[in-house]
Amino acid sequence: MSEQPAKSWLCRETQAQLPALMAGELHGLGERAVRKHVDRCPDCADALARQQSVHAGLQAMRGSTIAPPEGLLDELLATTSHKGLRGKAAVPARGALSGARPGMSAAFVAAGLIASTGVGWAALKGGRAVLSRRGRKGT
Repeated sequence: MSEQPAKSWLCRETQAQLPALMAGELHGLGERAVRKHVDRCPDCADALARQQSVHAGLQAMRGSTIAPPEGLLDELLATTSHKGLRGKAAVPARGALSGARPGMSAAFVAAGLIASTGVGWAALKGGRAVLSRRGRKGT
């Protein structure tokens, strides 16, 4: 029973190294360990065969140029020109944070300053009130 989890762990580790093996990035002891396991394990040998097939397919495509379908550019432009709900909702604040709309950026900064000043003032007043109550209780 303890043999199966060890094999499962070893298979996971071996299969995680297969892309590096295919890319020629695995050397020395690591390469020998992966190859030795693949020679003994049918599941990992199948995984290596799949990796080799994918690698060969990608290598075959390396020199070829694939033309996009006719009308793809027009379709993409038409899709991006339609504003969805998200585009309509984001219009008032669009560009405010990037600096493209300096007036709106200034308004956001002013609102943040006012809010933080108000919170700070309330904390100060609340802290003073608590301290004054403690002072009265102690005397």
